[in-house]
Parts: sequence; C-alpha cells; structure tokens
Amino acid sequence: MNDQRSTRRRFVAGATAATAVALAGCAGGGDDDGGVPEAYRTATSIGGERRDPDGLSSKDAASYQDSPSGDRQCSNCRYYVEDRNDDGVGACTRVAGEIEPDAYCALYVRHDG
Repeated sequence: MNDQRSTRRRFVAGATAATAVALAGCAGGGDDDGGVPEAYRTATSIGGERRDPDGLSSKDAASYQDSPSGDRQCSNCRYYVEDRNDDGVGACTRVAGEIEPDAYCALYVRHDG
C-alpha cells in the first residue's frame, strides 16, 4: 500500500512541475524577444516604458493583428517603440518581435502625448 501511495505522490508532483513549466512559457518570460535588433532590446516606448525582453507576451497571446482597429494602431500606443533603423517597423514593451506601426493588439493603450 505504501508503495502505491509513493508512486501516486511522485506522479502528482511530476505532473504539477510539468504544468508549472508549461504555464511559465505561456505567460511570456524567457529570453525569446522575437529576434528584434539590439537597438530595440531594452528601448523605451513613446509612453516612457522600458522594454524588458524577459517579460514579453507572444503575438498570439496579445491577439496581434497586422491591421489597425479603427484609430487604434501600434504607432499611437503607449507601449510602441518607434523605428530606430529605418526599416519601417518598431517594437513593443509588452509584445515580442518586430511590430508594424499600423498593427494592433489587445494590449493597446492610447498614448496621449
């Protein structure tokens, strides 16, 4: 009987650890910032927020879309980091990867500045 309980406990502990690791990946974190150029890695957004490559959401998690939603677009969001290398795209302090200025995501907060 003790052997069976021990096996169950090990299974539950293993399953709990595996779930925690999987959820950590969904929450952002890690150092996968979508391969942005170094100029964006810890850049400051138009709203004054500093980009933390370890605390970014994926584009999927943020519901990133390549087109604006009305007047809501990345170029007027407080988290947007403007183009720094003349390639027409920027970055975001909340979302990993290169960000199109006329894109949009669910994390949008209008920058009034």
